[in-house]
Parts: sequence; C-alpha cells; structure tokens
Amino acid sequence: MRLIARAGPWRIDGFVSRPVETDPGVFDDNPDDTRAFWGVYAVALLSPLPTGNTDLYYLGFEHKGARFDQGTADERRHTVGTRLWGRPEAVDYNFEFIYQWGSFGSGAIQAWAVSSDSGYTFQSALLRPRLGLRAELNSGDRDPQARNLQTFNALFPRGNYFGELALIGPANIVDLHPSLDLKVTDRLTVTFDWDFFWRQSLHDGIYGPPENLLRSGRTSRARYVGDQVAVQGEWRIGRHLTLVGVYTHFFAGPFVRETGPGRDIDYVSAWATYKF
Repeated sequence: MRLIARAGPWRIDGFVSRPVETDPGVFDDNPDDTRAFWGVYAVALLSPLPTGNTDLYYLGFEHKGARFDQGTADERRHTVGTRLWGRPEAVDYNFEFIYQWGSFGSGAIQAWAVSSDSGYTFQSALLRPRLGLRAELNSGDRDPQARNLQTFNALFPRGNYFGELALIGPANIVDLHPSLDLKVTDRLTVTFDWDFFWRQSLHDGIYGPPENLLRSGRTSRARYVGDQVAVQGEWRIGRHLTLVGVYTHFFAGPFVRETGPGRDIDYVSAWATYKF
C-alpha cells in the first residue's frame, strides 16, 4: 500500500509492504510472514549543495529468524537517512548518510553507513571522459559474543550493487571504486572500473547482496577481502534497442583465501534490452 503527497517542493511517499515468496508453481506465491517493510521517503528540488536535490527518509523492517555472523534471532530495525545529489555542469555528486537502530533478539542494533559517488566529465575533450570515484563505509559487528549488533543492513539493495558480478553486498564493507567512462561515439560508451574491498570490522564476516552471510569472520584476522576489475560496453543501436557486454575478474584477497575456497573468479555476460 502506497500513499503519495506533494507539499511545495517536496514529494512524499509513504508505504507499507510485505515481501512475497517465490514458490515453484503457478499463481501460488504466498506472503512472506517472516518479513515486513514500511517507511516514508521525501524528495525535494533543493539542497545545501549547488544545483542539487535532497532526499530524507525513514524505513522500518522486521525479519523473523534473521542471520548474521553473530547468530540468528528476530530483527526489528529502524533506518533514517539523507541523500544529497545533483549535477552542476560537468560535476555530478551523490552523498548518502544513514543511521540504524532497533533490536536483534535481546540485544540492541546500532549501525551506520556513509557513501559517495562523484565524478567529473571533460565535456570538450576527446571521448568526453568521466572520471568517477565511489566510496562506501558500512558498519560491521564489533563483538560476535555480545548481544548488541552493529552490522549494517542495506534493506533490499539491488543485486549488482558493486558490479554485475554481484559477489559482495553492502554490509561490513569498506569500498573504494574508481572508474573511467569513455564516449567512443554518441551511441557507444565503454566503462573501465576497479573495485577494492576491505572488512570494516575484523570481528564480522562478509555478506552477499541479499544480506546472506557468505564467510564468517571468526577464523581470520585479515581485513583485505579482494578487488575486481571490469570493462563494460553499452551500445545504443537505436531508440528502442541497447546491447551491453561485461567482463569482470575478481582477485581473491587474504580474507577470502583464509576462510574457505579462495580462487579468483572470471565473469562474462551480455544482454539486449528492447524498450517499446
């Protein structure tokens, strides 16, 4: 259920939702009674930064039997955040600040995240290059033996949060991600990027995009998780059809090698999108 309101420069969305199971049959997907999601999201065409916009939001989340490196318990989490974003001429920026509190079993939740995604486009240069830098700090649990939980929960992030390979999610992660976009033609863009990952807390593991625990942090003191280099080409053939191809190589770092199979990964994909 969703309610949309407008007040001056603000657009305000309020919603209450419950995820649905993906069952194998046809027309048999039932509500997921273990999770609920609600919140209020406001967007305004104003900002303390030049030519920008401001988002303000509150999100509530319940998950029965949530699993983190600390253990499994019922999670009730409240999130408040703000996002400042805009594109004054050749510069583009996107900054986000998030704080979370609530309960995990009999303990309290106190988590946070800070992220930025900024770039500069050389409009008059050959190939119109855009130099970009993305950075993320997502908190991790400080003590798996304590009742309180500090692991950040991104609440349904997109699967390709850190690239199409989609290995790692935004929890207990410090991420540094430089990139270069080149406009080979008006219709063809090539992007090169290199992503570096560290654990924010040495007492917590690493998680996948859906917040599933991938590797526990209890058997390794290594901070460096690994890095991945990627190249992507996007060709807009016409008004309706776009072709995309991606190659990514993930270099396993000390933490990955010390906590289980630690091989590098190669990933190749291509797809076509047709818009009516």
